[in-house]
Amino acid sequence: MPLAVMSFREDNNTNLVRLDWTFPRLFTGRYAVRTGKRLSNRRWRKPQIQAVRASQQETPVWMMADGQRQLWYFHDKFYWDSDKLTADDVKALVLRRERSLKQELDTAHSLMHAEEAGRPPRSPIPTDLRRAVFERDGGKCVECESGFDIQYDHVLPVALGGATTVENLQLLCADCNRRKGAHL
Repeated sequence: MPLAVMSFREDNNTNLVRLDWTFPRLFTGRYAVRTGKRLSNRRWRKPQIQAVRASQQETPVWMMADGQRQLWYFHDKFYWDSDKLTADDVKALVLRRERSLKQELDTAHSLMHAEEAGRPPRSPIPTDLRRAVFERDGGKCVECESGFDIQYDHVLPVALGGATTVENLQLLCADCNRRKGAHL
């Protein structure tokens, strides 16, 4: 399934709530899902909620459907899905987001520490090194072979310990470089 058509999003306005005690809730359960001001009709009892809270740490838990959407609970967050994803699909997407966020934070912290230490975050690539990489890669993007808007890219980013060497540099067009940065 192409990611461009997928509808999967985190919902920060959804949470599990414990409802006040009433006689009917004695039979249906005192726990529900609240999305914004809206309360779901589905109810859970305390042992069910305890099991959900425990298992969602390892595996996404399907909570309910709302029309064409499904609500999943994983890593203490709620996610809506409109594409009938499986628990494995949800887990893969969430773990990818978490890895991406961690890498982005690591990079930001590394740059911040470099600036605090008085070092510029990037030093220019020497001309002879640029020429060697340009000749090796044929002056084209190594991903799509485009010759438009070519950029020098560190295979392993400098912020993550990558060196400015012929082996760690490559030519990428701006589009491929942006895609690479988003999925490192």
